[in-house]
Amino acid sequence: MTPEEDAAQLPPEVLRILFELEQDCSRSGAPLSLARLSKRTELRMSTLRRYLTLLEEAGVVSVTLNEDGTGNVLLLPQDPDITSARQ
Repeated sequence: MTPEEDAAQLPPEVLRILFELEQDCSRSGAPLSLARLSKRTELRMSTLRRYLTLLEEAGVVSVTLNEDGTGNVLLLPQDPDITSARQ
């Protein structure tokens, strides 16, 4: 299966999350707050966190959660084939 076919099988919510993280990473390189990512992707926090857990388990992102429920997420460096599938 090609990277493009892999990306086509991803839920649209995951593609939105990856797109926003990639955009933010290219702008600042700093972690993005969960609240800001939730707003940009128009996903409820519970939905966002569920997808981020899956992406973190896959080694795509790093999520930091604070005791007060806030947190941030950072897109991790990827294999060029994976990165090109997201574009």
